[in-house]
Amino acid sequence: MISKKAMVRISNFDGKTSRPQAYQEGLLGKYMAGGLDGEISKLRHKDVRQRRRAVRVLFDTDLPRALGGFVPLLDDRDPWFRSKALDAHRRWAPALGPSALMTLANHRSIEAKRCAANLLSEFKEDVSEVALLLVDDEDLTCRRKSAAALLNGPSADAYVDRFFASDDAYLRRLAALSSGADAALRRKGIEDTNASVCEAALQAMDERGEPLDEAALVLLMERGINGSALIQSAIDNHGDALVTFAQSVRGPTLKKFVGALREQCTSVDDAPINTLIEAKEYIVIGRWLQGMRGAELDQLRWELIRDPTIDQIERSRWIERLLGRCDELPLVEEARLFLSEEHPELLIEAAQNLSTAYDKLGL
Repeated sequence: MISKKAMVRISNFDGKTSRPQAYQEGLLGKYMAGGLDGEISKLRHKDVRQRRRAVRVLFDTDLPRALGGFVPLLDDRDPWFRSKALDAHRRWAPALGPSALMTLANHRSIEAKRCAANLLSEFKEDVSEVALLLVDDEDLTCRRKSAAALLNGPSADAYVDRFFASDDAYLRRLAALSSGADAALRRKGIEDTNASVCEAALQAMDERGEPLDEAALVLLMERGINGSALIQSAIDNHGDALVTFAQSVRGPTLKKFVGALREQCTSVDDAPINTLIEAKEYIVIGRWLQGMRGAELDQLRWELIRDPTIDQIERSRWIERLLGRCDELPLVEEARLFLSEEHPELLIEAAQNLSTAYDKLGL
């Protein structure tokens, strides 16, 4: 029998304390190889002190086989032992397989059922059998967690329609994101009355490269959804939907939108660019031109810089971004021509800086 000195007792045990030093050195492990069943049997001891000590020892040794001894404690009158029974399932059930959750899923206690539901995502194996026991439970957590397990499982396609028809928007959202959903369901999802479901369906379509037609794009934007997931479809449609998107997009999404245009469009003759020019979406066009070179593109750039209908701060920035090209004489000559014209002081100053930068090069 192991000595008292080797067995380091831990007071105020909370189920998460590190193992005793004796166990780390192999002494307790050697002892428990022959005494595990004895400690498990002590969980039923009449002396509560013996029972508590057995809980501490079994948690410290951390052997999944001990879980069976904790199952009866789910019905213990003492809430401390009931909580330790749940802790034991959280610790060891994933190592024993989904069947270790069956007692929890069939238990009358809502705490036990929730424990089972929350553990479903911890298993690599198919947990459908357990999830089906919980999916119709009156508890919201049980229903949602079990539905998520079914929709992420190997038979997800068998459950998608059921959950997509639910009154719970959370479940419809899970269905739209599920690998079991098909393109038709995702397309239907973007028409959902709940914005989170709509956005989930849109996300799933974007991840799979599924295009949106113009009617769908317009519908989404009318509902205030104009995120980055719409960018590619808007560019591909290059019609009214593209113009509407350009008018509504802001912040980081605008930056991504302009970046996508640069990657896909290199000429003013490209359909999306032509559409935006005709619609006078000059802010987007001006930013698209940034870093691009060519006589035709520079001509368009200076036309926009001279356009008084465009915010002068935006136009001054376009000139400032040309400083990196101050060694190009045609560009500098255009700036000097601009200086001879009537323009706001802010723009004149930016053009003057460009001209001065060229002079300093001594070319």
